[in-house]
Amino acid sequence: MNFQKLKYAVVVANSGSFREASRRLYMAQSSLSTAIKELEEEYQIQIFERTKRGVFITNEGSEFLSYAEDILSQVETLENRYLEDNERRLFSVSGQHYDFACEAFSQLIAEESGNGWDFRFLETSTSQVLEDVKRSYSELGLLYINDKNQRVIEQYLNRYELVFHKLGNFYPHAFVGTKHPLADRDQVSLEELSQYPVIKFEQSRGSSMQFTEESLEPDFEGQEVVYASDRATVINVLANTQAYLIGSGLVTSPFADLERIIPIEGHDDKANKIGYIEARYRKTSPFAKRYIALLENMVNS
Repeated sequence: MNFQKLKYAVVVANSGSFREASRRLYMAQSSLSTAIKELEEEYQIQIFERTKRGVFITNEGSEFLSYAEDILSQVETLENRYLEDNERRLFSVSGQHYDFACEAFSQLIAEESGNGWDFRFLETSTSQVLEDVKRSYSELGLLYINDKNQRVIEQYLNRYELVFHKLGNFYPHAFVGTKHPLADRDQVSLEELSQYPVIKFEQSRGSSMQFTEESLEPDFEGQEVVYASDRATVINVLANTQAYLIGSGLVTSPFADLERIIPIEGHDDKANKIGYIEARYRKTSPFAKRYIALLENMVNS
């Protein structure tokens, strides 16, 4: 099996044409076409239908490409595990948008700076956190689990051979700016929040509705929604508008001075679990162990 040819086929499928695929692959279009033809002959199928209007994937080609993508993903995981990590000396974490996780990561860098390693921290969507740890792109991932998303999250953990380790519990809180009309409240209800715009972290296209990052999903008719993909944007929106965000309430960085964190009443009976995920059969590195210890200290302080 030629993995490179499988990659060529996947790139052609994603590009929609041999011309665009050859540009992305930095190779001659004739060479790419020959490679795909050899692949089709090897497996005795027609992957692409070539017409004057462009390239179209056949039914048998669609099935073949789904297998090819799975194989290439496993090959990438293998290379990341045994080749790239050793060469790059990189410690990487992917997570949902948690202030304390970033704070712990910065402490880790301060402790370990100058040892010749690189560090990477990725705030991203729920599905991408799972995918990054599955592929060994990141050693650890940070997620929360509650009654609503537990079933689907556990399905993905089992499918990807990942394990979830609980760091602690949290109850839903509303994040608002210091000048928000509700900023002086000791508790706030969802009904009171319903008249203000709600901020939500953007999820990957096609993700399960249960992959939403917010621990509560208010669904008030006509309520304005502000979507964001990073915490910096969220903090600026909170500081300058009357929008609010629902989150864990775990804030340890100086950004806490820019916002008010208010418990949401009526939702303190069942705690949400927050924790980290890692590959089931991968040995935990010393950096990961230290980072986990920093996380535990922050969550339980």
